[in-house]
Amino acid sequence: MTTKHQLSFLLPVLLGTLCASAGAASRLELLPAQAGDLAAPAALARSSRMSMVMAAPEGRRDAVAVSWAAGAQPLAKPVPFVGESREYYTEVSGAELAAGVAIRTSAAQAVVRVQPTGAASARGAKPIDPRAIRVRTAQGRDFNNGTGMDMLVDADRLAKSGHGFAQGTSAFRLHPSLGAGSFTLRADAPAADAGARYLVNVVEPASTVALTLRTDAVHYLHGQELVIHADALEPAARAAMPGAALQRRTLDKMAAVLVSPAGRTFPLEFKRGRDGMLTARHQLNADENPAPGLWEVRAGAEAGSGNTAVKRTLRMGVAVAMPQARFDGNVNLIDQTDKLVARLGVEVGAGGRYEVRALLYGMVNGAMAPVAVAHSAAWLEPGAGNIELAYDAALLAGVRGPYELRDLSLLDQSRLGLLHRQQRGLIIDEREALRTGLCVAQSAAAGTAAIPRKPAQ
Repeated sequence: MTTKHQLSFLLPVLLGTLCASAGAASRLELLPAQAGDLAAPAALARSSRMSMVMAAPEGRRDAVAVSWAAGAQPLAKPVPFVGESREYYTEVSGAELAAGVAIRTSAAQAVVRVQPTGAASARGAKPIDPRAIRVRTAQGRDFNNGTGMDMLVDADRLAKSGHGFAQGTSAFRLHPSLGAGSFTLRADAPAADAGARYLVNVVEPASTVALTLRTDAVHYLHGQELVIHADALEPAARAAMPGAALQRRTLDKMAAVLVSPAGRTFPLEFKRGRDGMLTARHQLNADENPAPGLWEVRAGAEAGSGNTAVKRTLRMGVAVAMPQARFDGNVNLIDQTDKLVARLGVEVGAGGRYEVRALLYGMVNGAMAPVAVAHSAAWLEPGAGNIELAYDAALLAGVRGPYELRDLSLLDQSRLGLLHRQQRGLIIDEREALRTGLCVAQSAAAGTAAIPRKPAQ
């Protein structure tokens, strides 16, 4: 005989809804971090010195939580950025520019930009008109008053173009008839201020040789090892000959530094590996007064030598954060009928506003698929805290368990840093979700077995 209690449980099932009576909160644990995940071994120590250094700026303290349906595309694994350069910079004095500055190009129609820099720019040094620059080829031919150039743009026109070039920048492109090779640029006084300094930038859009820098991770934390790979590649050679191997030029000279947002500079030493690629490793020390912006790798390289040498410079940003907080690994599912709520424990080393994000996966038509996205932010004081991720039950309609939290992230909104990112964060068994009292609409054909109420603990 069917009892009244059994009828009260089976009725929602017959109507196409998965429900169960709420019990005690389910206690779960985050999955172990995998290779490629960003995770701090500990939150920042709460010393008086670090509390002062890492004090969070004042901001909103109200909690905010949102969720919405995910797109159909599965989650893509984060890929480290690859910086690429077909240009180089050299800084010279006005006197050196008057005497003649040598440049070298590996392709025709190189673009040359000249701008006052540093103190000269601040005091408004006179921009150099391209027509005042003389170009001499390696064969000794001189080109004056704009000959040997095309697309001349003076500083006034470049400033009005709205492209964001530095004040006083002028530019020109070498005429196609000059081809590639070695050239000398001269700008006699009064065109160049002898006491000023100028930045000469040579850009080669048509060159096949590119300096590349890439890191082995997308984001880093204080104390981790930054790994940077440098290479000089010719991708255009492969494009011209489909199926051809990517050509590599040996980097004969390489110099680089790492600059923190606060302005500290660290030398980077590149060593050549068996594959011919240069690699630098540096232990990150982000213990400094907070400053906005990314860390920056500033590199200069030369591939080849003599008449075949190709110069390149490159600046590439690197995201580095202090781990003021971290997940403590504990997760509780909270009793709610209209939401799937996961309360994630957070160990906090410095007070501030923190945010948690995750993409919820579930079984759709027999396969795991992205279902919903949730973001939640709250102000947390030092010590043990938590942030809740909530997914509306309506977003789970037609979705069965098990559920997974993927691309689980912890962000420091106060100091703009990513503190944790995990490809697979948590597995939630369907029974555990339903025992919180969650009701999820299902298709009539889905069907389900009765799920007993979890006893109170």
